[in-house]
Amino acid sequence: DAGYDTVDISFVFQDHDDFVLRADHWQQRVEDIGKTAETLGIKIHQCHLPYTVPHKLAAMTCEYRALYDECTRRAYIASGMLGVRWAVAHPWTHPELNFENKASLEANHAYYDPFIELGIQHNVGTALENMCPCLNREMPMRYCQHYDQLLELVDSFHDPMVGVCWDTGHANQMKLDQHRALLAVGSRLKALHINDNQYGSFDEHLLPYIGDNDWASIMEALVEIDYQGVLTYETGRVGRLAPYGEFQHAFLRATHESGMCMLHLYEEAQKRLNQE
Repeated sequence: DAGYDTVDISFVFQDHDDFVLRADHWQQRVEDIGKTAETLGIKIHQCHLPYTVPHKLAAMTCEYRALYDECTRRAYIASGMLGVRWAVAHPWTHPELNFENKASLEANHAYYDPFIELGIQHNVGTALENMCPCLNREMPMRYCQHYDQLLELVDSFHDPMVGVCWDTGHANQMKLDQHRALLAVGSRLKALHINDNQYGSFDEHLLPYIGDNDWASIMEALVEIDYQGVLTYETGRVGRLAPYGEFQHAFLRATHESGMCMLHLYEEAQKRLNQE
């Protein structure tokens, strides 16, 4: 009703007892989701795989790690069932050896290689995401918070089924020139997490135009690299606390209008660049 025809499905709630992928009959529940989407004419373009915050990785118990890995396995299978094109994944940071790139790159291959192959078997690509800095300093740096590291990681797989998910909020926290960064990413870009924040101080996941991202510049870069994908929001905090009912529906319709403004910027950039 709000106007959307394409959505993201989030599989990041592995810690919740009622999480769909923890159910005994999880495949049936996924099939039901797919049938509902088909009835509504909704395409599920991408998903977000399970993740946990970096400083908790080393403290995982064997039991929790088994749950985490099983939910990730099921997320790839569920994505194939739902026609998801790209599964978005957080790169792992290897804190030992002074956060050397090589150590983190090898750790990502050790973890993701089998899952990426599983995704390929189900016609699901993996889009690795640019990360945000750890502002509370629990980790002094995170692998792939800079796009040079992200491109090094993606290219190391030598597979077109591995690409980039660009998170505009994370990049804003890094104070990056996103136009320059997206030109460097180029055709590797397969998915987007469109969200905003105020002065890059916190990963707020706000709607565009509430923070201080330069959306005209970002849209122009997407035109220049000929991005043909989806402008997918990652704005989970928007309207979450609004009372359910007509107000929440009105809020959702307003988010769609925000997206239409972004599409207008994209179209204007197309016209301008074609004239040049």
